[in-house]
Amino acid sequence: MIKNSLFLLSIVFLFSCSSKQGTIQGTINNAPENSWLFLEKLSLNDIRKVDSCQIKKDFFSFNYQPDSINFFRISLSEKNYGLIVLQKGDTIQFNAEAESLVNYKASGSEEVEANTLLLSVINSLKPKTDSLRIVYQKSIGTPEEEIVLERIRKKYDFIMSEHKKEISQFIYNKPNLFVNLIALQQLGDVANNIDIYSTVYQNLENQYPNNFWVKNIKEQVLSQQNTAVGVNAPDFTINDTNGIPFKLSSTRGSYVLIDFWASWCAPCRKENPLVVEMYKKYHPMGLEIIGISLDDTTQKKNAKSDWLNAIKQDKIEWKQLSELQGFESKICKTYNIESIPSTFLLDKNGVIIARNLRGTLLTNKLEEIFE
Repeated sequence: MIKNSLFLLSIVFLFSCSSKQGTIQGTINNAPENSWLFLEKLSLNDIRKVDSCQIKKDFFSFNYQPDSINFFRISLSEKNYGLIVLQKGDTIQFNAEAESLVNYKASGSEEVEANTLLLSVINSLKPKTDSLRIVYQKSIGTPEEEIVLERIRKKYDFIMSEHKKEISQFIYNKPNLFVNLIALQQLGDVANNIDIYSTVYQNLENQYPNNFWVKNIKEQVLSQQNTAVGVNAPDFTINDTNGIPFKLSSTRGSYVLIDFWASWCAPCRKENPLVVEMYKKYHPMGLEIIGISLDDTTQKKNAKSDWLNAIKQDKIEWKQLSELQGFESKICKTYNIESIPSTFLLDKNGVIIARNLRGTLLTNKLEEIFE
């Protein structure tokens, strides 16, 4: 790969390159004269510079020789870069403003043109969320602050839902694009979107069977598929606070919220008052909650008493279970729990219908089900 500095200003020279080489040229508007621009190759664990050049009168150019399709960065600094997909033989035109390379426009291959379109979808989100923040900031300290905040939360949830629909449509329109790996990040948790993640990795695996980015997505899908939205929640039997075994399948016929938490988990404890409120409201209508504590007696001698005290302090009335082995509990491995709080909402047949609902997302979902 080319590692030395290149001062390529002649377009004739650019087009005389080997057919195996790729070329990137374009403009970085308003860049200081002679600023250094870098072409960097990404892997799962690091970022490596593969070429560099100085910007002359806003113009730049790179040559590169990727061994396979991959993600690259065109960067002015560690925080100012544009992420782009390159493969053998591409001739790419790249244009951006120096102050924000992330908002570039590019042409020359299906991948970079799709990436430009994807950027426009992603960037359309910020003005919408910014407007909500401005509205809330104006309400701070007023009698209407709590009312405004509640409205903003609902509006934000709606905006994010619509954004994810638009991203999903982008992927389904052309499921063979490598740039869909970037689009997936906009959807969030793999297990909440298992079908679309599976569609992407299966399509890309056929084209790029040895690509490490594709393999990484495949591994995530396979690790999450047993507890993804739409599958039956794995059954388990765990002792309750009195040492009596409790079986998940005994709750069939009710909606069930499985709540992984611990007495030492501040976000969990902060969420508990809302869950208490939801339980009081919807338990008479058929909601069951099962708390699974990750308090750990192997790490702290008083862990069990801490757990029991937290149940009292937070006024928790629903069934509480624990193996008292923290993240080494068998249930954590079954449900792929790596952090808490983590929740799973099951329908009456034990099918997972949502994961990691908190705050207004939880209240809205329960309202949808019971009201």
